[in-house]
Amino acid sequence: MTEEQVVQLAPDAASLKAGKALAVENKWVTLSYNSRVLWGEVQGSGKEPYRTQVDLQQTAFKCSCPSRKFPCKHGLGLLLLFAKSAPGFKNSEDEPAWVSEWIGKRQTKAEKAAEPAAEVNPEQKEKDRLKRQQQRYQKVEAGVGELSQWLRDMVRTGTLSVPEKGPRYFEQTAARMVDAQATGLANGVKAFNHIAYSGSNWQSEVLKQCSQLYLWTQAFKNLPQLPPPLQEDVKNAIGWGRSAKDLGEEAESVTDDWLVLGRMSREEDRITVQQNWLYGYTSGRIALILNFSYQNAGVETPLVPGRISKATLQFYPSAFPFRALVAEHRGYINTYLEANAFPDFSEAETFLNQIWQAQPWADEIPLWVDQLQLVKAENDWFLRDNKSQVMSIDSAFDEMKILQLLALSGGQPMRLAILYSEGYVYPLGFQLDATYHLLSV
Repeated sequence: MTEEQVVQLAPDAASLKAGKALAVENKWVTLSYNSRVLWGEVQGSGKEPYRTQVDLQQTAFKCSCPSRKFPCKHGLGLLLLFAKSAPGFKNSEDEPAWVSEWIGKRQTKAEKAAEPAAEVNPEQKEKDRLKRQQQRYQKVEAGVGELSQWLRDMVRTGTLSVPEKGPRYFEQTAARMVDAQATGLANGVKAFNHIAYSGSNWQSEVLKQCSQLYLWTQAFKNLPQLPPPLQEDVKNAIGWGRSAKDLGEEAESVTDDWLVLGRMSREEDRITVQQNWLYGYTSGRIALILNFSYQNAGVETPLVPGRISKATLQFYPSAFPFRALVAEHRGYINTYLEANAFPDFSEAETFLNQIWQAQPWADEIPLWVDQLQLVKAENDWFLRDNKSQVMSIDSAFDEMKILQLLALSGGQPMRLAILYSEGYVYPLGFQLDATYHLLSV
């Protein structure tokens, strides 16, 4: 693993800074590794040194320090030091008991997870599933009906009064949607509180949000008339998506060498939502892996930004199957692979249009595009293809990231992995000298 890949694993800037400070040999009492695990002891504030270990096969961490962050600064420091190929590491198959016990439990757990589940009466299982679905449908249906009337009332009284309603007005309606088990609709209502009402474009934003919510409510009311894959997309949009355990044998499985193009995390009501965008080299498929943690708890995942995982993904049903889960992870590969890229933005947009024809709500779609170059017009930055077509760079990709991309590319055209969202693009990484280079996110 490279240093830039380790950096992507940091939970926050403070942990990364502290981890870099610990990536020094003389701060560690012991440093050892073998093919499956990396471990070390580092002196902390306590009497005994902290014991830190890293699963090298599945990229997991454990440390005896009291930190609740995952990975902690000690895990980051140990892995950063290892990525630098520090000479102080001892290659040893003789693992201490505290190491072999932890890594042994992890391997046993993985083997059990791979075993076939115990047989359950299929008829009873199906009855239970249908009963749960019916109960959920009734709750969501009531919430959809209430929100439809709420939207009509708000539009009927005029959008000019929306800024005067205040945050509590929208929070109360969002809470009722949560009670109706329609969290997607709840988030849509909360979005009204994020509109900049002091600006000049707020009325358009209000109408856009009203239209989006109204479309979802009407789509749900006509759910039985929609094709089954699109029914899944509508339910997912309103917050009634399938859980991982509900994915049955009919779920599409794709085994491939998956490059993790990039990762972003955000906070939603004390829940950390981690997004991982993947590209399959053989299948050419793109995928989104979502992981969740509650109240700053660590997210444990074998996926490492910038690394290639040999894995089997299971895709959630959809008119455009994109979201997936990692059904089986077989380790990492370091062989260089060539990505198939669109030659220009026109070809990429043709692909996007095909997606939207099938699934109108698809957003944040990763794309490989060739020969893209950074250009600036007045105070805005754009990406220009070899046909001089340009696309605006998302403002979240700030000036420091622009400078990083300029420095790494030398201002020359490059093959970029970008994230397309609502007319803007966000560079995730680029291919250069047979290597995928991550950009800071």
